[in-house]
Amino acid sequence: MNKLSISIFGATGSVGSTTVKIIRNNPEKFNVKVLTAYTNISKLIKLANELNPEIICFSNNKDLQTVKDGVKNKKTKCVFGSDGLIECAHVKSDVVIAGIVGLAGLKPLIESIKRSKKICIANKECFVSAGSLIMSEALKNNVKILPLDSEHSAIFQLLENNNNEVEKIYLTASGGPFYGFSKKQLLNVKTQDAIQNPNWKMGKKISVDSATLMNKGLEIIEAKHLFNIDENKIKVLIHRQSIAHGVVSFKNNTILGAFGRPDMTHPIKYAIYWPEYYVDSLQALDIESLNNLTFENINEDQFHALRLVRSVLKQNSEDAKIILNSSNEVAVKAFLDKKIDFLDILVLVEEALEYVSKSLGNMDLNNNDNLDNILYLDNVARIKTEELIKQRF
Repeated sequence: MNKLSISIFGATGSVGSTTVKIIRNNPEKFNVKVLTAYTNISKLIKLANELNPEIICFSNNKDLQTVKDGVKNKKTKCVFGSDGLIECAHVKSDVVIAGIVGLAGLKPLIESIKRSKKICIANKECFVSAGSLIMSEALKNNVKILPLDSEHSAIFQLLENNNNEVEKIYLTASGGPFYGFSKKQLLNVKTQDAIQNPNWKMGKKISVDSATLMNKGLEIIEAKHLFNIDENKIKVLIHRQSIAHGVVSFKNNTILGAFGRPDMTHPIKYAIYWPEYYVDSLQALDIESLNNLTFENINEDQFHALRLVRSVLKQNSEDAKIILNSSNEVAVKAFLDKKIDFLDILVLVEEALEYVSKSLGNMDLNNNDNLDNILYLDNVARIKTEELIKQRF
């Protein structure tokens, strides 16, 4: 097997770190071309010295000299900022790991689609705001899009080479750290509590989204694009054990499920090697010990995030999806920065959906195939959501 060339966008984050572990355990199989990070410069330098990429990127030019001094291989090119990310995206690779959090990853993702063979995507925010654009570019460039999160990876595996007509897709949710809490209890939760998922080790933003269940709302939109399925056929179930990662029921009355430990190594490894088969060295799931798996329906009226997402989808508006994603990113950051309380996150998102739409007036930006329009509306939504925070809190 020839070495796979691989580019890792978001190399110091949770998805990037797991990808690096896979490479570290199989160095003879990979040729690392690109590594990018945001502000974790020390970790980026260590990875560059270990993996010898062609090019690395970081966020701020003030770190340029530090990085150049720290990287031993002087042939490794050091770039920074949004222009640096685009330069990295222009490097052709067999596999691209799209692990940048938020819509900051959209431009390099689109550029990577134009030049690489396979995109392994962990960034659901890009799918929410630009899913139609991503899938149309992938089709145009004959590029395979593979999901990295456990739920969509599970569904992908269940649907692959299965010609049966789908009745329903079930996405499972752990429920986060506050499942079962009363509203009174939620009034007192702290930032540190919200980033402690009971089953998964994740970044701060996705951990907060898991706590509000917005994570599952965004995954509904992502699944709609990935699997070209009506959103009414996508249902979320609370599954506290995080063992069943996805379930699909078919028109012929069969139900298939994908089960595994709550470990991101498998879905990432599956996507990297696809369509090749690999033998996994992870500890196997002991099916004989699975005697307490539970699945609970969610009252989507009670769980505000899912109700908001369903409402946005009913509007059939690409603009509304962009505003939803952008305002949620701003609200979560405000919570992490301790500017707002936990229960304020979804209140702010709902208010932003109305406030930003009114601010746009008769301006028609609903062109989901135009990257500039998407990024313009994203910027407007962020500014307006920040305005709301200053007015309200």
